[in-house]
Amino acid sequence: MSDRSAMQTLKLIFWNKITALIFRIIVGGVFVYASIDKIIHPAQFADMVYNYRMLPYFVINFFAVILPWIELVIGLCLILGPFSDAASLVTGGLLAMFIVASIAALIRGLDINCGCFTMSPEGKKAGWSVIITNTVLISMLAQSFFFDLRRKRPREEGE
Repeated sequence: MSDRSAMQTLKLIFWNKITALIFRIIVGGVFVYASIDKIIHPAQFADMVYNYRMLPYFVINFFAVILPWIELVIGLCLILGPFSDAASLVTGGLLAMFIVASIAALIRGLDINCGCFTMSPEGKKAGWSVIITNTVLISMLAQSFFFDLRRKRPREEGE
């Protein structure tokens, strides 16, 4: 297989509306799932946010109550389609924030639960696996966002 045909095959796989839709649904589903335990247990989530030692104390409860609802709404928007462009941008920003928080926890040597999906103390630790997972989710989101953006752009003659 030549390099050119390999690139064409990859383009067919990754640059089409089905892949964009699947990626959007996967990322949306992850965010909906991630929001559920946080919505049910806001006090435990506030403790996990506090453990990162990044936010002022007076902001933590507000953040812990609002963030899960934002995750739920943007997840549903990604899955169902309305406002998916805006939801993609907000989701990308949140994922970037989660990556920065995980890197900060690693640098400072904090051995803490990431607070991603469960409020259980035995949950996933903030670390490289969280950073890699969030990077993959951003990549999926970027593919979906830019494919949808290009598809919605008015085409010029000769394109």
